[in-house]
Amino acid sequence: MKHLSRITAAISAAAMMLSLATIFPAHAADVCQIDTSSTHQTIRGFGGINLPEWISQGDMTDAQRQKAFGNGADELGLTILRIYCSDDSNAWKNAVPTAKYAQKMGATIFATPWNPPASMRFNGDGTIKGGKYQLDKSKSADYAKHLNSFVKYIESQGIDLYSISVQNEPDYAAEWTYWSPEELTTFIANYGKAVTEGTKAKLMSPESFQYRKDIYNAILANPQASANVDLYGTHFYGTPREWMDFPALENSGKEIWMTEVYVPDSDADSADLWPDALDVSKNIHNGVVVGNLNAYVWWYIRRSYGLMKENGQISKRGYCMAQYSKFVRPGDVRIDATESPESDVYVSAYKNSQGQVTVVAVNYSDTGYAQQFNLARGENITDVDRWRTSSSENIALTENLEYTGSSFWAQLPAKSVSTFVITTDGSTATPEQPAEVQPDENGYYFHDTFEGDVSDWTARGSATLTLSGRTAYEGKEALLAMDRTSAWHGMAKSLDANTFKPGNVYSFSTNAMYFDGANTDTFYLKLEYKGSDGKTHYASVAQGTAIKGEWVQLANENYTIPEGASEMRLYVETPKSTNNFYIDDVVGATAGTKIKGAESIPYTRGDINSDGVVNIYDLMLAKKYLISGFPQARPAVTADVSGNNTNDVEDIIVLTKFLHGSIRQFPEQQTAE
Repeated sequence: MKHLSRITAAISAAAMMLSLATIFPAHAADVCQIDTSSTHQTIRGFGGINLPEWISQGDMTDAQRQKAFGNGADELGLTILRIYCSDDSNAWKNAVPTAKYAQKMGATIFATPWNPPASMRFNGDGTIKGGKYQLDKSKSADYAKHLNSFVKYIESQGIDLYSISVQNEPDYAAEWTYWSPEELTTFIANYGKAVTEGTKAKLMSPESFQYRKDIYNAILANPQASANVDLYGTHFYGTPREWMDFPALENSGKEIWMTEVYVPDSDADSADLWPDALDVSKNIHNGVVVGNLNAYVWWYIRRSYGLMKENGQISKRGYCMAQYSKFVRPGDVRIDATESPESDVYVSAYKNSQGQVTVVAVNYSDTGYAQQFNLARGENITDVDRWRTSSSENIALTENLEYTGSSFWAQLPAKSVSTFVITTDGSTATPEQPAEVQPDENGYYFHDTFEGDVSDWTARGSATLTLSGRTAYEGKEALLAMDRTSAWHGMAKSLDANTFKPGNVYSFSTNAMYFDGANTDTFYLKLEYKGSDGKTHYASVAQGTAIKGEWVQLANENYTIPEGASEMRLYVETPKSTNNFYIDDVVGATAGTKIKGAESIPYTRGDINSDGVVNIYDLMLAKKYLISGFPQARPAVTADVSGNNTNDVEDIIVLTKFLHGSIRQFPEQQTAE
């Protein structure tokens, strides 16, 4: 019976727990807690490539296309198709039939090039790092036009191409074109916009064969290249779980797509081998949970080792992928779940816009057991259905599992993958929002002082965050951002749209400070958000120039949050420098609230004693401090009249010339790098 009374459910659950205790191992796995209020990335889908030029069987048939992109019984439910951008424009038509069919079924289409046309390349040395080919750099503009022409051709066929990448596996290129990270970055910075100009397509980064970080770090370190890339693509060949976590990309504000892999191997006719096929589910889990991937795309859809065998039937590998692709659909959001309630068990969870929760549990171990799942927010379950793939099952459905309140139990057989679709009576059409925070008596919605607590601030980019007692604006500690490899790396705090409502006005303030580098540096308080156009935007809230060793306040008493903003993050960065810096006493408050902060005291270069004039007494102090050392940061800054961010003899020479009237102004101050 689908709906049990609470009393019957409680009795049944108690009886089931008692019987399970006698059937399954005596040790108890941890309860798998699923928290619908704690969200992560949005899932764009799962898919594979169709590349008829490279296989003797040619293009997929309509029946095979339906089985791949349909989501009915014994269909894969794929929602992404990767197509081949050939170096021969006469072959572009080969991608069209399956792309049209997939789009009709609701799939997202993107493309990858392997080589520039023959007229734009020269032969490499045939090694992994030498390539079969290399791009003639004098033909870079022509190559960008070639890619742009492909996108426009595909669009002319009625296909909305979501994105096109720059290069397939430039770092493993014995059989195609090699690019160094520097060459890729330069091309993207100079020609990235030209690739997608006049089209709807986004620019995807080059796709490393193994998620090697050198390509991505080079792009991130180049502001123009980073701005031109709309999303990041990578492959997972031999990529260990620990390499899948890449905070710099995960915090970049742009999506990460895994665009090609096969696991565990490409042996002929290996697609049905068990338990080898279970590696597919485990690899997906690691990518989505550890790597925060937005999309996961297999190599060939139809191949003897693929998701679908040459006869058009779904393989064991395909069924293991379908445990995700059929139930975790585009737009679903990953939510918190106890990842490993038992050794060699891997759990992930997702929620959709209809309020349903999907849980995928991979039991990679040799032992079956009963697992308890619990909705941590206390939602009342009204239905649980399960689909399972094991050595003897393929997406086998068991409807109406028993449940009680917010919990249910289910058997996870050894070497199996199970998908649970959970419906609750409290489901809504939109994701659950936290309760609106009310301002305190000062008008503050939040006040982060960093006294023993990072207050929900997280690293942005590759920065490392830690509490530090070296300095503080108030109290004993401040939040320190270290290990910054780019100016935009720093710290960020998510803003709840239920409290900080788009279109409304608020007061924001933070204090910033640094100890190393140039004598002055500029700090920005900004808002990162996703606009109604689906793109990520960056808006300035406040800025200020700090003297090295002194705090500066970044404040705006009346900042309007842009209309339609979502996924908002308040963050602090610098325009150029990558030095360590601190923030303290961060406040979000009601509009017009004046927030106490570090006083910004003007200074005049050359006025070392701060008496308002530049004269011989300043020259005397400059000479004295140059020998004995500057007692504070401010006199050191004002004494740097040469503008080289160093206190040296050159300052004495320049100041003397100024006082003698041989120069009328000091050299321009060098900016922080």
